[in-house]
Amino acid sequence: MTKSAETTYDLVVFGATSFVGQILTRYLLETYGLGKTVNWAIAGRSEAKLNTLKSDLGSKAKNLPVILADAADEQALQAMCAQTRVIISTVGPYALYGEPLVQACVRAGTDYCDLTGEVQWIRKMVDRYEDEAKASGARIVHCCGFDSIPSDMGVWFLQQQAEQTFGEPCQDVRMRVKALKGEFSGGTVAP
Repeated sequence: MTKSAETTYDLVVFGATSFVGQILTRYLLETYGLGKTVNWAIAGRSEAKLNTLKSDLGSKAKNLPVILADAADEQALQAMCAQTRVIISTVGPYALYGEPLVQACVRAGTDYCDLTGEVQWIRKMVDRYEDEAKASGARIVHCCGFDSIPSDMGVWFLQQQAEQTFGEPCQDVRMRVKALKGEFSGGTVAP
């Protein structure tokens, strides 16, 4: 089963008022505008905060659609998933708030991505929902954010160099982090 092309939106940013959600929303507005090549909406639990975000984005965001949905409201999540082909979630910590949305996406056949670095939670989601996601056509993709960029891009570069130098890719790649700059987001460090 594949997601119907007759959905209202191409993508919905769930958690649009979060730190990363605001950055993503601004990017989408500046890159795609509204009602052009990508039909998108913002979503979250607070109508007041979503409307403040729209106001902060300026007049170009006047007609930006808003969907109200709380991470703990199964019916609202299902309704949101039914309206779109893709959900981008910035609502963490995912171990506390993420599973109901993953489940709703899997059941609706809606593609999903997030930026979690919570590997134990990811493992649980794969174990619990992989077979059902395959059956519904939902593609569930975790770690689509900063947590994955250094390692993914590093391995990609390393493999290119290995193929160029040795004629084949490395069979085993291990990464170590020597130093970090920056801070964790509030959602990442919350219990």
